[in-house]
Amino acid sequence: RYKVERVLGTGGFGITYLCEQTGLGRKVAVKEFFMRDLNGRTESTVTCSTQSGLYDKYKDKFIKEAQSLSKLSHPHIIKVLEVFENNNTQYYVMEYCEGGSLDEKISARGGLSEEETLKYTGQIMSALSYMHAHHMLHLDLKPGNVMLRSNGEAVLIDFGFSKQFDESGHPESSTTIGGGTPGYAPLEQSNYDGRGFPKTMDVYALGGTMFKMLTGNRPPEASMILNYGFPTEE
Repeated sequence: RYKVERVLGTGGFGITYLCEQTGLGRKVAVKEFFMRDLNGRTESTVTCSTQSGLYDKYKDKFIKEAQSLSKLSHPHIIKVLEVFENNNTQYYVMEYCEGGSLDEKISARGGLSEEETLKYTGQIMSALSYMHAHHMLHLDLKPGNVMLRSNGEAVLIDFGFSKQFDESGHPESSTTIGGGTPGYAPLEQSNYDGRGFPKTMDVYALGGTMFKMLTGNRPPEASMILNYGFPTEE
């Protein structure tokens, strides 16, 4: 159903491909669950090392990520089109954003104008507000996890660290959360005790993303800011 054209990106838990949807001629992004430290291939079939229990644990997490994302419907959150199993692993299909990542745009231009920064910030903020209203935190917001459509709209992607909370503000699964990305994650993210619904973690990451847009530089790590204060630009 999908013809692979090229690899769009790789990570510790997956590979994302640019594909053409057979019969429709539509370009889509297909994310495959593939742990580079545990998995291999025999032709197109994904194989696993002896640590199958760890592989199954993270594969279930991958499926839950896709299911959670498919329930979100917002113009600035990536659209999940399909989830399926094949080649002894799991996949989910997303819309393809032709404009590349926000990080690539910042790097190519050395920073963005105030007008562009405010436009993208508003779009990302709208997506985060929608997520928070649906009791979900993103927990890894950064320019590399924001894609751009061909019309220039920003789209939030990569929900691998996201965490869902119930109506009382308690996490619906284990309290362990990813530490996030240095420069974008606040101190409290790595020390989260499982209590409350800390929207401030995403808000801090949004501030870090704005800093990168305006300056072209990655913001300092939160520990540096704690010790030496906020950075200043001449």
